[in-house]
Amino acid sequence: MTLEVAVVNGKRTGWQTRGDLVAAAAEVFDRDGFTGASLHDVCARAEVSKGALYCHFPSKNALALAVIERQSLLWHEVRYELGDRGGMPTQTLVDFSFELAERMCADPVLRAGSRLVLEAGLFEVAAASQFAGSVAIVRDLLRDAEKAGELLSGTDVRYAAEAIVAELTGTHLLSLAMAGETELPARLPQMWRLRLLGLVHERVRVRLRLAPQPPHSMSKGPVSKR
Repeated sequence: MTLEVAVVNGKRTGWQTRGDLVAAAAEVFDRDGFTGASLHDVCARAEVSKGALYCHFPSKNALALAVIERQSLLWHEVRYELGDRGGMPTQTLVDFSFELAERMCADPVLRAGSRLVLEAGLFEVAAASQFAGSVAIVRDLLRDAEKAGELLSGTDVRYAAEAIVAELTGTHLLSLAMAGETELPARLPQMWRLRLLGLVHERVRVRLRLAPQPPHSMSKGPVSKR
């Protein structure tokens, strides 16, 4: 199965070729891992020549880094799509984690990016910026929760954000090792039950929905589910 090719006047533009290569690489890296991935397979899936690939990416490492960057952008896209729902900021944070988990099951870019950043040859180059971006998103949501009076007194927002990202990463890796990404959404409720005990007030915690948001639902307020 190959990717659909977007063309303008019968020709694919440079940015379209680059995007197709990143998408194809994510699928190949997701399937075969970094070491096992073949640039020939990437080119075949993207329907481009090796020469076209090297015009955009001088090496397999460069291509892998582009997948990691795209995965980082998806975190920001999910946060933007959630927007300001007018409910509890802590609920938005929980919803954010479930949305990422569900997309992880379906999106090879998220899966491949999460794995690639832990590769020995890429960790030193990409991990710091990757995790810094993730922590920043969670930190901003926690600051909103702090302003809303949801966090316990004395909570260090920065360290709480780092701890949550570490727990999300660890939960993902455990799910991957034990049963695959499809198990990740089922593991999040317990993670949040433990984390929220030392993070938010009881009056907030009992109102949180620790489950994926119902499809097409309007956020008129959280639904109790402990």
